[in-house]
Amino acid sequence: MTSQKTRISTDLDFERPGKQISYLRLVHSDDRHSFGVIPVPIACLSNGKGPTVFLSAGNHGNEYEGQIVLHDLIRNLDPRVLNGRLIVMPALNYPAVLGASRTSPIDHLNFNRVFPGDPAGSPSLALAHYVETEILPRCQAAADLHSGNPNSRYVLCAYLHGGGSAEFVRRKIAAARIFGAPWTIVAKETSNTGSMTAACDRLGVLMVSTELGGGGTIDRHNLAMAKAGLMRLLHHYGVLPTRAPQEHFSQTRLLVPRGGAGLVMVPTRGLLEPCCEPGDRVAAGDLAGRLWSLDELDQPARELRFAQDGIVCVRRVHVPATRGDHVAQVASEVSEAELIG
Repeated sequence: MTSQKTRISTDLDFERPGKQISYLRLVHSDDRHSFGVIPVPIACLSNGKGPTVFLSAGNHGNEYEGQIVLHDLIRNLDPRVLNGRLIVMPALNYPAVLGASRTSPIDHLNFNRVFPGDPAGSPSLALAHYVETEILPRCQAAADLHSGNPNSRYVLCAYLHGGGSAEFVRRKIAAARIFGAPWTIVAKETSNTGSMTAACDRLGVLMVSTELGGGGTIDRHNLAMAKAGLMRLLHHYGVLPTRAPQEHFSQTRLLVPRGGAGLVMVPTRGLLEPCCEPGDRVAAGDLAGRLWSLDELDQPARELRFAQDGIVCVRRVHVPATRGDHVAQVASEVSEAELIG
């Protein structure tokens, strides 16, 4: 199927039942891609009438839990158990996945900041345009599986974009409760219109994203939770009629990031000693970390403190730090009524 609106094509037939594994052929020619095509892996699992759900990971190439979850699903899920269709892309930002990097090494763009994209633009822009105009319009629901990159570790959480009507936000929260992570972060002030979750909002596609830990490694508990949670989510979306697993389920609690006021930043170059963990409840004035100068050996460590009370939702992993890096961020725990009003 080839669209008149895009330079991306695929031989995958979205209407055919069964399991298909293929590639998106993203036309691009440079010193590395001498044949002019970036092959972005894609799978389609389909059976009977029902909703279409888009599943993606590798939006950022150095976030690994979601990639493993979707590789496992493609290989082991029998499409005959479905009522509907799954479109699965475990290496969505394929150049970044190959480069084990957050941004594409080809055009140096953050894929989750470039929607709705541009069909005539660089590879990231062209692929974002294809997802928003060719894939998401086929779908009723989606899940984009993220985790903290090698620089960060998050609380184990679902992650929701705060846009849309009150009823739409309630539907997102209901889906996140089914996913069953210990926490659900709802981004309001920090929402970004260039993200894929914002694209889903524009198209009325019910989207649950995640942050599945991070740090550039795999936590086995988080991985098991994500696999079970995804099956519960597919059951909730209506595409998986069989009973969903109840293992690794938590009654999720809602968090809203405090934005700039809740973010502790590194003021200068040094070695960062963390003094908090994701999930910690902290008060204003508590230590977030200590920064040890590389050059001023006669000076004590600088104490970096939280300005507000809250729950630590993410903290830095890498020890070498420079001015402008994050140390940690706090979020407020809220009720659904407080969130929506």
